[in-house]
Amino acid sequence: MATLQKIRSKGPLLLIVIGLAMLAFILGDAWKIIRPNQGVQYVGTIDGTKITAMEYQAELENYTEVMKFANNIQEFNEDQNNAIKEEVWAVMVRNHLLNKEAEAIGLTVTDAEVRELIERGTDPILANTPFVGEDGKFDADNLKNFLALYNSIDANMVSAEEYSYYQTLYKFWLFIESNIKSSLLYSKYQALINSAIVSNPVSARNSYENRIKRADVLLASIPYSSVADSDVKLTSADIKQAYQENKEMLYTYSENRDIYYIDYEIQPSEADRKAMMEETNDIVTLLEESDDDYASILRRAGSVIGFSEVARSENNLPGDVVIRLDSVKVGGVFGPYYSDYDDTYNAFKYLSSENGYDSIQFSMIQVVSDDEEANIKRADSIVNALKKGADFAEIALKYNQSAPLQWLAADSYEPANITGENALYINKLNSMKKGEVAVLNVSSASLILKVFDTKTPLKKYNLAIVKRQAEFSDETSNEAYNKLSLFVAQNQDLEQFKANAEDANYRLLYYPAFENYNQNIGGVAKSHDALRWVFSAQEGEVSRIYEVGNANDHLLVVGVEKIHPRGYRSIEDATPSLTLKALNSKKFDVLKSKLAGKSMDELKSVEGVVIDTIQYVNFTNPAYVASSVSNEPTIGPSVMNLAQNELTVPMKGEGCVFVAEKINADSYFTEYDEEAEKLRVRTLSSRDIVNSVLEELYFQAKIVDERYKIF
Repeated sequence: MATLQKIRSKGPLLLIVIGLAMLAFILGDAWKIIRPNQGVQYVGTIDGTKITAMEYQAELENYTEVMKFANNIQEFNEDQNNAIKEEVWAVMVRNHLLNKEAEAIGLTVTDAEVRELIERGTDPILANTPFVGEDGKFDADNLKNFLALYNSIDANMVSAEEYSYYQTLYKFWLFIESNIKSSLLYSKYQALINSAIVSNPVSARNSYENRIKRADVLLASIPYSSVADSDVKLTSADIKQAYQENKEMLYTYSENRDIYYIDYEIQPSEADRKAMMEETNDIVTLLEESDDDYASILRRAGSVIGFSEVARSENNLPGDVVIRLDSVKVGGVFGPYYSDYDDTYNAFKYLSSENGYDSIQFSMIQVVSDDEEANIKRADSIVNALKKGADFAEIALKYNQSAPLQWLAADSYEPANITGENALYINKLNSMKKGEVAVLNVSSASLILKVFDTKTPLKKYNLAIVKRQAEFSDETSNEAYNKLSLFVAQNQDLEQFKANAEDANYRLLYYPAFENYNQNIGGVAKSHDALRWVFSAQEGEVSRIYEVGNANDHLLVVGVEKIHPRGYRSIEDATPSLTLKALNSKKFDVLKSKLAGKSMDELKSVEGVVIDTIQYVNFTNPAYVASSVSNEPTIGPSVMNLAQNELTVPMKGEGCVFVAEKINADSYFTEYDEEAEKLRVRTLSSRDIVNSVLEELYFQAKIVDERYKIF
C-alpha cells in the first residue's frame, strides 16, 4: 500500500496545480480537431483499406491525452499539434502494414509475452512511467498495486481531482501496454528478417579491412564551377541520360504541387503605435490609483503577462522590467515605455518584495475527508506530534501515504500566473525555514508540510506588469486587405500574378513539390484552409485572400503552377533539377583532359588545378574537398587498392574532377575477430534490409493521405 501511495502522493502539487488539465482531458474536451464536414468520411487509404475520419480522430485524441499527461501540459501549440497528427498517422500506417504482414505469416504476440516483458521491466518505455521504484527503475509491483486499487476504487471515497488522476493514469497505462505489444511485434518481424541474413569469412574480412585501412592522399582537383555554364552546350540527349541515371530518385509517393504565394504580414502603423502608447498611459493611471484588482486591470489591458499572486525572481521577469526595477520604489509605477526587443508597450507597478528560494525540498501529508473541521483537528494533531519529535515518514505511513521528498524549483512555477489556493500553497513553502513544519488548510484538504532543505535564497518581486504586444488597428488591417484585394482582382491569371507581384511591392515566394502533409503554407500558422484550396485547385488558378497567422496578422494568396501526380516525375518536370547534374557531366568531359596522363608535379602547373593533402581517407567515409566545397565519397574507394605513389585516372566527383595519389598508407590496429566481424556485417546489413523491406511495403500499399480535407 505504501508503494501505491507513492503514486498518489504526486499531488497535491500535481493535483492542485494541474488538476484542471487532467480533468479537462478526461472529459475529452481538451482538444477538438475534427471540423464539421459531412461530405467527407475518409481521411486516407492504406493498402486498399479506407481510414475513416472518426477512426483517425479517436487515435489522435487518445495520443494527445497521453502526451499531455506524460508532459504535464494542458494545451499544445499549433506546431506540437501538427507533429502529433503526423506521428499518429505514421504509427497507423506502420501498424496496418505490419499487422497485415504478421497475419500472413502467422506472427503473433500473446498477452503472456507482454506480461513477461512487463515483469522483466527492461523495455525503455517502462522507465518513463510513474511506476518506478526508489532506484528510478520500473517496479512491476508498483504497477500491480495501482491496477488493484483502480479496479476497487470508489469514486465517493476520494476527491474528484484524485479520482480523475487515477482515471488518467489508467488510460496512460493502457497506451503504454498497447505500445509495448506493437513494439514487440515489430521486433519479432525484424528478428525474422535478420535470421535470413548470414555472413561469411570473405565478407567479414572485407568489412574488417575496409574499416582499418586508411591513407593520406595528395589530391589534384578542378571544381566544375571553373567552367561557365554558358560554355557548355546541353542537348535533350544529355538531359535524357541524366534522367535515366537518376530516375529512382524522382519517384514521388503522393501528389504534389508547385505553388507561388504572397505572405503579407500586417504591421502596426505609426498612428496605431501612437494610440497604443496613449492607451498604455491610461493604464498607468489605473495602476497608480488601484490598491488591488490588478488581475482585472491586466486582463482589460490585454497584457501578455497575467497577474500572479506568487512573487517572481529576476530570472523569471522580463529583461526590460528587471533593468528598470532600481528606478521605482515600492508602491510606484514605471511607464509607459516601449521595448524594441519584443515590440511591446509596457508599464509595471512595484507592489512589494520578499525573500524566497530557488528550490525547496519538502514532503507532505494530506488529510482528506468531506468534514473540513475534522480535517483541521486531525492536521493539528499530526503537527503537534511532529513538533514533539515524531518521524514524518512514519506518521505518513499511518495514513497510508509514503510522503516522498520532492524538490520544487522556482523556474517550474514562477512563469505561470498563479492565484488562489495554488498561490497559498507555493507562498507557504517559500515562507518556511529548513526543518519547519506547518499546516495549510485548503478547500478539499488539510496539508501538513515540512521543508527539509532549500537552495539559494532569492529576492522576489510582486509586480503588476503590463506588457502589450504592438497591434495593428482595424483601419490598418482593412487598408492592407483592400490593397491586396485590388492586386488579386487585377491579376487572376497566374502568369500576371507572378509578373506583377514585385512591382506591387509584394514578395513572391516559390514552393516546389508542395505536399499536403505540411499542415500549413510557408510555416504560417492557421493557413490550413489555404492548403485545402491548393489541393482542390487547377493549374494556373489564383486563390482568394486568406487571413491567417496566430493573430490574423498575415494575408495569404496562393497560385498553383504545376500539379505532379504520384509516380515518376516526367522528364519535362524533372529537367530543372537534372540540369546541374547534366552540366557537371558535360564539364567533366571538358576538364578531364587537363588531368589525364600527368604526374602530380606536372599537375601543379596546370591552370585551375588545386593541390591539397587529405589525411586518413578510408573506404567508407566521404572526403571533404575545400576547393569545391563538396564531400566526395569516391576518393577513398578509388585509392585503397593503389600502390604507394600511384595515381588514379581522372574521376568524376560530386563537385569537382580529381586525380588522387596514395602517398601514405597505414591502418589503425585492432585485432581481427571473425565472429564479431560477421555479427557486425549482419547487423549493418539487417538494418538496411529491414528498412528496404518496410519501404517496399509502403510502396506497394499505395498510401493515400487526404487528412488535409478535414484535419
